[in-house]
Amino acid sequence: MLKKPLKYCSFKTYISLLTVNCLLLTVLGCAPKVAPPPMYKDIDLSLEEVITIARRDINVLKTVAGVNIEKNDKPYSYVDASILLKKPGWLHIRLYKFGIMAGNYLIKEDAVYIISGKEGSKFREFGKELYSSIFWWEDLENASMYKEETEYIIRAKNKEIRLNKATLLPKNQEIIVYNRKISILYDKPVEKVSSASESGFWYPSEMKIESGAYKFTVTVEKLYINPPLGENDFNSQGKE
Repeated sequence: MLKKPLKYCSFKTYISLLTVNCLLLTVLGCAPKVAPPPMYKDIDLSLEEVITIARRDINVLKTVAGVNIEKNDKPYSYVDASILLKKPGWLHIRLYKFGIMAGNYLIKEDAVYIISGKEGSKFREFGKELYSSIFWWEDLENASMYKEETEYIIRAKNKEIRLNKATLLPKNQEIIVYNRKISILYDKPVEKVSSASESGFWYPSEMKIESGAYKFTVTVEKLYINPPLGENDFNSQGKE
């Protein structure tokens, strides 16, 4: 006698849960995505003002990132990285595979100091390109800026940067070095909100760096602004 009512209740419960689930998916699917505020939409800025706003008081940046490497459009390697950048021109990269350090490199402009790990020219090129990708406002002496409807276009001796005019976030960058083109694409902006003083700092959490046969996709997982430096940071006690 009780079997039919139990089956009926079970079916009704299933329909109710399914209806609630569909409603939740509909609401969540229609929820607006968080986007950087267009703080500079109606402001006409000069090149000097754009650079001042972008660089703030940043002297050191530290990122924890995943780096996916492709060669000739095929998967080549993946590493986790701790990346430390310091003006002017210093970059310290620690690479990890399966939680074990696989490389420790210090790059100062054209000099590469190999503290540990395999030697390789790709790290020299990747380091220089990564520095230019993150500190894009550096090396803009004698640059000029052109204004379009939605973009600022900054042109210097060997590079061009396109910025979103409303947010001042970089969209893409092209660098020419020794007749070789390096293309950088910026995507997925997120906000740095770890402290009250840093709230409102937006940055692209994904950068795609393409140079020759190699393509590096850098996905930033954590970002630290002007962190305290350790005694082993930027210590060039390695072979060049």
